[in-house]
Amino acid sequence: MSRSDIVEALIRHQGTLYSEEMGANIGRDTPQELFHWLVGSIMLSARIDASHAVSSARALREAGLHKIDAILDAPEKRLIEVLTEGGYTRYREVTTGYLKDTAAWAKERCDGDLRGLRDEADGADAILNALQGAKGLGPTGAEIFAREAQLVWDAFHPRADGPALDAAKERDLPQDAGALADLAGARERFVRLLAALTRAAIDGPRDAVTAAT
Repeated sequence: MSRSDIVEALIRHQGTLYSEEMGANIGRDTPQELFHWLVGSIMLSARIDASHAVSSARALREAGLHKIDAILDAPEKRLIEVLTEGGYTRYREVTTGYLKDTAAWAKERCDGDLRGLRDEADGADAILNALQGAKGLGPTGAEIFAREAQLVWDAFHPRADGPALDAAKERDLPQDAGALADLAGARERFVRLLAALTRAAIDGPRDAVTAAT
């Protein structure tokens, strides 16, 4: 199989964006969708199973608790209940505090619109540093956010790191973001390729991906 065949199999069978699975449509580049993805990135960066982070972020949305004011107004007990329903049990109390603090930070720091951080920062590294003002979002979480936010934020594109590059190496794909982007052929395909490679690294490759490799 060619590299193009491997890329196509990855995108087709494991290319669902993590933000998409949570219910966030970051392709819209709107404050609400970006904030939900920020919340999801905080949860994905914790030391729990990624599937529990995703299901809990989705549960927050289904409960209407993915918005800044809704999080600020919700009793902590209610947030803990929703996180528990999503399987996010290990750090639910700490994460509830993170959500409250992050919502307050986003409202005060950029009036709830993360695009303001992007527009005032000088380059990708400055944006990553600014995002880490969110409680519970360290360097790893900021990179998780950037991985999918590059779908609409030019400053982050092309960007690849972490498990995605490890999975690319295993499949004899480039470990350079620009080369991977060229191979994918379009920005959305590139972001989906990164999601697929990350999933392959964390969850293992689907049979079709293994066959293409």
